Amino acid sequence: MRKGNYRHILICIAVCLIGNVFTARAQSVTGKWYGIGNPDIPGSSNSYLCEFIITQNGSNVTGYFNYFFRNGYFSNKLVGRYDASKRLLVLKPLPILYHLSANVGNGVDCIMTGVFKLKVAKVESTLSGEFLSDELHKYTSPPVKVNFRKLGKDEPELKERIKMKDLVLEEAPEVQTQAVPAQQTTAPAIVSTQPTTPLVLPSPTVKATEDAVKMRTNTYIRILDVVTDSVDVDLYDNGDFDADSISIFYNNKLIAHRQELSTRKPISLRVFVDSIEKHNDLLMFAENLGTIPPNSAIMIVKDGSNRYEIPLQSNYQKNGAVRLRKVQRTTLAGQ
Repeated sequence: MRKGNYRHILICIAVCLIGNVFTARAQSVTGKWYGIGNPDIPGSSNSYLCEFIITQNGSNVTGYFNYFFRNGYFSNKLVGRYDASKRLLVLKPLPILYHLSANVGNGVDCIMTGVFKLKVAKVESTLSGEFLSDELHKYTSPPVKVNFRKLGKDEPELKERIKMKDLVLEEAPEVQTQAVPAQQTTAPAIVSTQPTTPLVLPSPTVKATEDAVKMRTNTYIRILDVVTDSVDVDLYDNGDFDADSISIFYNNKLIAHRQELSTRKPISLRVFVDSIEKHNDLLMFAENLGTIPPNSAIMIVKDGSNRYEIPLQSNYQKNGAVRLRKVQRTTLAGQ
């Protein structure tokens, strides 16, 4: 074969290799991505300003999902996988504030999985898809659709965009109206939800807690037979103190609101056990998840001379619950 042909073949191989390298880089999801999320439900005007900060290592993806909603900024670590052959990014479940929440003080988190498709073009690269609720909550928490575009290195991150008042007014007027009154010139309040620190929010109203508890399912840990007309209940933090905060409901009535669990001083209650009612339910509602999720407690129930220790756990989807059942003393003794 002539030298000219060899040279031509080598040039073709080099071009192909370089092209493959550039293609691989172009198909990577590493980088900053920005988009506006909208609930996929008719008539909804609530939007989320969203940001991905992603690092891809092979098919594994890590980074942060940040978003601004109403009057709060939220930051959550993300973990997922990217299938280069399908250009499909799938993220493990993340908490996103419920789209009908009036503000961050009385909002409820929905745990949602992210599914996004990468599209690479000369003009810009995009990640288009949606956040989806689990099977149990898909009818109450609609998908949140987001079209992310890849940002350049010099373009501002979401936290900087929030501080740029004119940009927020241009992109999401309903968010700016909620967050900063017209006469106010300072930037909206930023609330961080990094996993290493508990979520610090304005204290929600009693009504907000009463509404939120209905959006979670009840997980009954135990049905407890008691013989006295009333029982004493003490709740402690289960394990190390991690700033868990709870509310307690008894027979659908709020009897303790937004109290912090301690390892030393209990939350103490006395409840009447109605023999006419078939059952009496104690629910532990998680106001936060503390620094070590989930929200966990030890409930000690004192029924006369009997003492019961019951571990409870609650999160943003489930209330830990105990059902008290009034029985005759002879019935309990015969068990």
